[in-house]
Amino acid sequence: MTQPELLPIARVVPGHAQVTVEWQPPPGVQAARYELSVRLRTADPRDAATVTAPGTARSATANGLLDHADYALRVAARDTAGAVLAESGERLVSPAAVPGVVIDYLHKDDLHYAAHGRYIGSPSITFLPDGSLVASHDLFGPGPQSFTRVFGSPDGGATWTHLSDLEPAFWGKLFVHRGRLYLLACRTEYSDLLLHWSDDGGRTWERPAVVAEGPYHKAPVPVVEHDGRLWTGVELQTGTWPAGFQAVVASVPVEADLRDPAAWRLSAPLPYDPAWLPAGFTTVREQQGYLEGNLVLDPAGRLLNVLRYNTLPHEGRAVALRVEDGGRRLAFDRVLPFPGGMSKFTIRHHAPTGLYWSLVSRVTRPDQPGMRSVLTLTSSPDLWHWTPRRDILRDATDYAPRYVGYQYVDWEFDGKDIVAACRTAFNGARNFHDANHLTFHRIERFAEGGMVGP
Repeated sequence: MTQPELLPIARVVPGHAQVTVEWQPPPGVQAARYELSVRLRTADPRDAATVTAPGTARSATANGLLDHADYALRVAARDTAGAVLAESGERLVSPAAVPGVVIDYLHKDDLHYAAHGRYIGSPSITFLPDGSLVASHDLFGPGPQSFTRVFGSPDGGATWTHLSDLEPAFWGKLFVHRGRLYLLACRTEYSDLLLHWSDDGGRTWERPAVVAEGPYHKAPVPVVEHDGRLWTGVELQTGTWPAGFQAVVASVPVEADLRDPAAWRLSAPLPYDPAWLPAGFTTVREQQGYLEGNLVLDPAGRLLNVLRYNTLPHEGRAVALRVEDGGRRLAFDRVLPFPGGMSKFTIRHHAPTGLYWSLVSRVTRPDQPGMRSVLTLTSSPDLWHWTPRRDILRDATDYAPRYVGYQYVDWEFDGKDIVAACRTAFNGARNFHDANHLTFHRIERFAEGGMVGP
């Protein structure tokens, strides 16, 4: 008997009392029907419930499940006689209502991607020229950490499908320039900077160009256009976190072939200086440092790199560096009060309101300076004075600082709305840091009204 083909499960999407599973038929397999089998993880496989879908289907939904219970999933493709043509490996899910729209999910015990990583990280999102959305995340944890997944939405984020998997790519940021989709990423953790590109909206990718040889760190931070160049922030890794990271700005002329490594310019690395620590903050040198810089123009038109600032046990600050000499060097400008500055953030200027906006993991418990269970929309007229405007996601339970995370949000303006991709730890995540969801959120009429909790 011929062995069945492997049937890849592309997405597992939990919801309230249900799960939706998306698959990719192997080339040449002509199924008459698909069967999604679902059973409690501890139950006998013979007790699995089955959902049948036609051979043209690419997904199926099982309903009537128990929220917060662990289920095992399999998909099989069958011919008209009922013979199995292709079947998947076992995947895991814990159903529950999840804030936002689930783009992707990975149960903490699901080993399907264990060769690459166990947890969802580095959310990135952008618009394609046709108005559709594309989002990505990498996988981190044990493993080589060099694997990125890409998803698309044709309807403004209401529904998503898997487009492609990409490697090597870690800590990547999606952006579009001159109609082409790019992903600027690291080869792996603390490695070379790579530029991937796609001419079909993220379905296929070309072999990447090496922009600079590492060891670099980066994150899905903005790629901005200014003075005839594209600019973004990275860091040179010279030691352990947080003290061992030096700020760097990477730039390239807008008219250049971005795939040409010779076109790129990297600034001289700027080490963190403990003399910048604000008065009254008492912390040891090893707990000071910066990371994940945002390139943004201040009201005077100066290009700044604003970085997440680690000052445990304190929080609520960011570091601003000036970009000088055409991007060849950085200089310290100031430390600014910034709610949520202990975690990665993105800052963008919005011309219609005349304000700077950011989505931050706001700290509401001084005894938990690293918490990420409250996501807050903030604004500033000048980059230096920030006001919390609206809590977008909030979990006030006692266990939330340990097990719930709304973090590393990447976002874009969409008219009067904001669209965002969030690394979400929720409903059975290993902890607040090791997220099990990539979620999409639309903040409608973001500049109007709002309410902030204590």
